Amino acid sequence: MTSALISSQHGFVTVYKEAVSRYFNDIFTKLPRNTQRAYVSDFNEFAIFCDQENLPGFTDSMQDNEHCVKRYVEVLCQSPLAYRTIKRRLSALSKFLGIAQLPNPIVQSVYLKDFIKLSLAENEKYQLSSHQAVPLTLDILEKINDAVIPDTLLEMRDLAIINLMFDALLRADELVRIRLEHINKRNNALLIITSKADQAGKGSYRYISNSTVAMIDEYISEANFNRARQTERETTDPRRLNNGILFRRVSNRGHALLPYDESLQGKHSPILEYSSIYRVWRRIADLAGIKENITPHSGRVGGAVSLAENGATLPEMQLAGGWNSPEMPGHYSQQANVGHGGMAKLAKNRNR
Repeated sequence: MTSALISSQHGFVTVYKEAVSRYFNDIFTKLPRNTQRAYVSDFNEFAIFCDQENLPGFTDSMQDNEHCVKRYVEVLCQSPLAYRTIKRRLSALSKFLGIAQLPNPIVQSVYLKDFIKLSLAENEKYQLSSHQAVPLTLDILEKINDAVIPDTLLEMRDLAIINLMFDALLRADELVRIRLEHINKRNNALLIITSKADQAGKGSYRYISNSTVAMIDEYISEANFNRARQTERETTDPRRLNNGILFRRVSNRGHALLPYDESLQGKHSPILEYSSIYRVWRRIADLAGIKENITPHSGRVGGAVSLAENGATLPEMQLAGGWNSPEMPGHYSQQANVGHGGMAKLAKNRNR
């Protein structure tokens, strides 16, 4: 929605140029920069699509707009774009139609709404089946633990996170809410207060190994030691880890926790965001020389696959990962046992 976009050569621009220009001058320039960039990017992608498909773009005809958006949805769902990205682009187009005061089939057409819903559902199923997280199996985890010798608080924290997510088959949103008081070292137990599968909010327990407990202890000990003064941090020091959220933000140099205030919200919240956990996995993969594309979900998937490979039953896997049903553990068990099936035996016998 920049002036460059408004003055482009697409014929359909003239239909809504005045309305868009008014919005651009009065509102758009006051939006956050990231929001501006996202809108401009999405609108430019749509303009490119219209060029490639020889479509006029948006007009004052509901039928034309419906046909245009339907074709755009078909092209998007054939691309490798993620489900959320497609949803965001369609949301941007719907916003654009409203700004331009043009017929909006994304909102008004029952046919198009159902078409989009079904197309996105099929796209999401494809994404889930073809882009599953690469499992962090036990052999890869051991390679990481052998290769990564942590030198800083950041590396100690990251290594503890990777191992805990594997042991307890944690999702990222479960990990970031773990508190120090949730860990029971005597029973090697971790209390999960909030979970996707725990709608009643009763909480559940997961197992953590002795080696992971030792990593967590090392991380806490390093966090509570003031390297600059070579002394233990005071109990009142906001950088000290006495209780509360376990895995916190670390200073830019990676040697101290940032001051902790549980009352803060938004970007200053003590709870890490998913993007932070994703970077943890990328840093550890780089340090260990892991070429596989491991992500925050790799620990949960890899833990389940490793359990299946070592003969765990479906109820045991279900308990370990906090699943409500055996469906997902069964999926991972099938994945783990594919190398033991009839065709695998045939290939081995014939040296294929």
